[in-house]
Amino acid sequence: MTDKLYGTVLLKAKKIMDVLSASETSLTLEQISSAAGIPKPTTFKILTTLDYINFVRKDQSEKKYSLGTNLIGYGSKAMSGFDIVSIAEPYLIELNKVTSETVNLGIEEHSQIVLLKKIDSPQPVNLNSKVGGTLELYSSAMGKAILATKSERELDQYFSSVELRPSTPNTITSIAKLKKQIEEVKKTGYAIDNQENQAEVVCVGAAIQKYGKVFGAISVSTPNYRLDELLFSDLKKLVKSAVDQINQII
Repeated sequence: MTDKLYGTVLLKAKKIMDVLSASETSLTLEQISSAAGIPKPTTFKILTTLDYINFVRKDQSEKKYSLGTNLIGYGSKAMSGFDIVSIAEPYLIELNKVTSETVNLGIEEHSQIVLLKKIDSPQPVNLNSKVGGTLELYSSAMGKAILATKSERELDQYFSSVELRPSTPNTITSIAKLKKQIEEVKKTGYAIDNQENQAEVVCVGAAIQKYGKVFGAISVSTPNYRLDELLFSDLKKLVKSAVDQINQII
């Protein structure tokens, strides 16, 4: 971004809220300041303001902070603007019923996947993903499916702007290998995340697109220990079928 940003305090406030969002528990002022990399006096002033507008909530007894309830309304309003959620939801529900595995819907935003919808598996599974969270394009099935819709120039722009950091030992950090995999996705119509985003979790994904416009992507996630050749084959077919049905009604 070349334009000068106005109001850097907003950027600091976002950092603080990102820290709170990433934590499973409420945090102290010291913990937030350290994680955000913002001096404690500044962090305290921002938290006080955020608490006043209910963007964060302060536990007076424990002197700890968590995200506030005012954000729920904003989140609900933002989610309601994505028609793709309501359009895809019946097919996601059916995919979840047929596979008994976790089903996901995401869109690309700022060169990442933002998870809009997740239907959990009724079977035991431990997935890190949560609605509103982000995944890297290069290490997720939905992300690679969307990368496969891009032109060579767009891919080069993406790879020049992102650092390929390994999330697991299986994460592919070679641009050449990723481009080769993306070419395969273009041929098959589906993408695979082979324990590249989260250890011991495999995902099959496909992009939702019509008339050259990409609306998002869906995927099915399953623990590696449950995946055999038959299930793997079924998941690829079912994901492609679900995307085809969604594409028809867009």
